[in-house]
Amino acid sequence: MKQFILLLTAFIYLQAQEIVVEKAKLQSFGKLLITNAKIVQLSNQQQQIVSRLGGHLEEYYVKPGETVKKGAPIAKIKSLELSKMTADFIAIGKKIDAARERFSSTKKLFEKGLASKQDLNKEQIALASIEANRNSLASQLKSLGINLNSLKGATDTLLIYAHADGLVSRLLIPLHTNLNAQTPIVSLVQKSGYYAIAYISVKEALNLPKDIQGRLSIGNLSFKCRYMYLLPKIDEETQRAQMLFWIESSNKPLLLNAFAQMEINLPPFKKYVAIKRSALTMFKGEWVVFIPKKEEDHDEHNEKDEHHHEEIPYEIRVVDVIERFEDKVAVKGLKDGEEYVADGVYFVKSALLKSEIGGHGH
Repeated sequence: MKQFILLLTAFIYLQAQEIVVEKAKLQSFGKLLITNAKIVQLSNQQQQIVSRLGGHLEEYYVKPGETVKKGAPIAKIKSLELSKMTADFIAIGKKIDAARERFSSTKKLFEKGLASKQDLNKEQIALASIEANRNSLASQLKSLGINLNSLKGATDTLLIYAHADGLVSRLLIPLHTNLNAQTPIVSLVQKSGYYAIAYISVKEALNLPKDIQGRLSIGNLSFKCRYMYLLPKIDEETQRAQMLFWIESSNKPLLLNAFAQMEINLPPFKKYVAIKRSALTMFKGEWVVFIPKKEEDHDEHNEKDEHHHEEIPYEIRVVDVIERFEDKVAVKGLKDGEEYVADGVYFVKSALLKSEIGGHGH
């Protein structure tokens, strides 16, 4: 009775957890090289946002470590130069109105024979010159983010916007500082621009193939890496060759110059039956996986012991670990297409251990 209660409890507990069963698949594994790698960015991936006009830095709208989108406001600057430009734009608008009125009047006089062709051309040239100046100034103001349609008077408020998606690395200028035009105020790191430099021996570097796969591990995070090329110079401090990898799908902000572990998968590649690393566990000193019991195993077991009303629907399979790469492990002991517990191994193992304890106590 005690064994039955333990088994039933374990089974109910097991069913309440999320047990994921997948099928083992053939996958290519090569020679595994594990080394250190440094997270870097190429120079064209680190950008600085500048103020195109001089002025007084009034406010920041972002903080270091904050992710921004293209077009998001970064800072506010009070600029006397902008005040003059917007005032000139308003004034030129009034000059254009007056010039158009003079041209219209001269044209009417010309049509009546009261003004010469020279007078008409003079007014037309004057109007075109003023309009050209206004268009030039309008173009400059638009590039500074000034909305000309809503501009009713002079303004000295200049908003600085992000010109690309990225991560705010540093605020380069303290608040309430007077700055000149083209002064960098914020350092922006494009998130898509993370790279890793992996360090390997010169001997290994001289024999590198083209078909290389990489995986960068930072704490509990893991990123697939695409091999770019071998850097032309060795690292002077370590005297090791440097492999440049592009870190794929790195949506999370990474710390530049941080060191992490890099797994490099090199040819020759061989196909093995592969399972998830999460499926492996140690049981009585051996690597094992859990596989679903077959129906005939259930029937045979029930015929032998009528007291086992409930049993754990998984059994142990001992495997040999051959290779590892990324989140997959090459094993011997499972067949291609055979089902195994990929996630939730802890719950299955706990339930089986409880059932064994119950069996000994029967």
